[in-house]
Amino acid sequence: MPRFFHDTVEGIRMARTALRANPLRSSLTMLGIIIGIVTVTLMSAFLTGLTNMFHETTSFMGTDVYYINKFSWAGHDWRSQMNRPNVTLDEFRELRDRMTTAKAVSVSAQQGNENVKYGANEVVGVQVVGIGPQYDVTSSVEIADGRLFGQQELVSARPVCVIGHDLWQNLFHGANPIGKQIRVGGYSLEIVGVAKQVGGMFGQFSIDQQVVVPLQTLFNAFGQPDRTLTIAVKAKNVLQKEDTKAEADYLMRVIRKLKPSQQDNFGINSEDEFNDMFDNLTRVLKIIGLTITGLSLLVGGIGIMNIMFVGVKERTREIGIRKAVGARRRMVLSQFLSEAAMLCLLAGSVGLLLAYAGSVYVNTHVLTDSSAVHLQFTLGLIVSGLLISLAIGVVSGIIPAWRASKLDPVEALRYE
Repeated sequence: MPRFFHDTVEGIRMARTALRANPLRSSLTMLGIIIGIVTVTLMSAFLTGLTNMFHETTSFMGTDVYYINKFSWAGHDWRSQMNRPNVTLDEFRELRDRMTTAKAVSVSAQQGNENVKYGANEVVGVQVVGIGPQYDVTSSVEIADGRLFGQQELVSARPVCVIGHDLWQNLFHGANPIGKQIRVGGYSLEIVGVAKQVGGMFGQFSIDQQVVVPLQTLFNAFGQPDRTLTIAVKAKNVLQKEDTKAEADYLMRVIRKLKPSQQDNFGINSEDEFNDMFDNLTRVLKIIGLTITGLSLLVGGIGIMNIMFVGVKERTREIGIRKAVGARRRMVLSQFLSEAAMLCLLAGSVGLLLAYAGSVYVNTHVLTDSSAVHLQFTLGLIVSGLLISLAIGVVSGIIPAWRASKLDPVEALRYE
């Protein structure tokens, strides 16, 4: 082991001397690795930021909440799902009364593409959500100003509403909206609360851009023809959520009188399924992206191998002299492997510095604080970049180094 360590240190020292002797050639050789590391690192930083942002913004769904709906989020045959029966209020009431492992069961309905007006200000294409009791338990909606509905308001279908943060900004421009009247699709509603901003990727589809009203108020304002509902079932605790899902599935099958041989004609969806769908998508994107950007690393590796062959050719007499005075094969092998590894590590370090500077510039000048995605330059990316660079150096240098170590000293000394 001491001898191996000594040979390695000696090889690194000689490799450093060889690199300093040809700075221009070394710089041009490193260019391919630098470009490859920059592109791979920036792409990975973007996908990391995208994934983290996605999981952060889906957290409003709740990891222990299941959404029973007409559609399955992970389903592919949407045409057949269109023929499924709607989820009804009677099914909600029966499920709520029979559930034993749920902390709360709530119901909601949606009305899309409505215009919301306040004075001269108007926002188009707004989704209106009607909610029932216990919605505040099954959802993670937080109230920034005002309050959510009371039990009496839910039962009596009062014309009251809670608006999202973005709607508040667009309609009131930061002014106090509590107690003000807005018109939603021609229906007058009094604002009793403003929801806390969710933001992120789903800001356009979350409560930020929604008007929340009591469920019966939604029916009174927009009617109930062919409307399907969404039942939210929250488990008593996260450890029991699979039991809650199994019980909800069983009871819905019983309520709909499905035979054992029949498939579910409803969907039980959760945040986990949504995240799994996205993770599968980003996994494919990573494979495609790394394959494309990895081509530059392949070109860089070929350049390293080529320059190492040139180096072996130029130093053939030097190798012969070293062997003639007692240098062993592993010493020669160590020298050229160290040279290739140092060349790639240096290129990788430069590439990582450029990628970091690029990510800082993009986050600061291209993307704003309100942007959904930011490049995330993590310690893992730095370590991965250096390891990739080292691996390329070893792989690219192994054949030239092996050829150098096998040179016959007599033949090498005769080389002109």
